[in-house]
Amino acid sequence: MSDFRQAFREGGLILIVASVLGFSYTATMEKGFFAKRSEVTVLSETSSAEASAADAPLPGPKMIHLPEAQQLRNSGVALFIDSRHEFDYKLGHIAGAINIPLKDFDARVGELGGYPKDKPIVVYCDGAECNSSIEFAAKLFGSGFSNVRIFFGGWREWTAGNLPTEQEAQ
Repeated sequence: MSDFRQAFREGGLILIVASVLGFSYTATMEKGFFAKRSEVTVLSETSSAEASAADAPLPGPKMIHLPEAQQLRNSGVALFIDSRHEFDYKLGHIAGAINIPLKDFDARVGELGGYPKDKPIVVYCDGAECNSSIEFAAKLFGSGFSNVRIFFGGWREWTAGNLPTEQEAQ
C-alpha cells in the first residue's frame, strides 16, 4: 500500500510541476489565457471615416456563387477563364470561356494584355475540391487586374445547374 501512496504522491508532484511550467511558459510567451487582448476602441471616439475604412473589405479577388456567375456570363461583361488543364477544358467548359491552365499562367498572361485591367474576370476550375482558380485569381490580381472574381463552385456547379457549356472538337 505504501508503494501506491508513493506513486500517487510522485504523480501529483509531476502534475503540479508540469502545470506551473505550462502556466509560466504561456505567461512568458503571452499565449493562451495570458494573451494580450487588443485595445477596445470606443466607436464614439472614432470618426465615421475610420469606421468605414475598418469595415471595408480587403482588396483582392472576390468569391462569387452560381447566381452571380450566371448573371455575369449572361450580361457578357465578364471574361471567363477556365484554369483547368487543356484536356479537361476540351471535354467541356462554360460557354465563351477561354482556357489558361494555372501551370501556364506566366507564359500566357500576356494574352490578356488588351483586356482592361478594371473589367470583370471570372476564374473557375472543377469546383470546391480544386484550388487552381484561387491561385490563378491571386496571380491575376498581383498582375494588376483589379476586378477578379473566383467562381468557387466551378465547372461541377455550372453543369449541375444545366447552364450553357461548350466542347472542343476532338
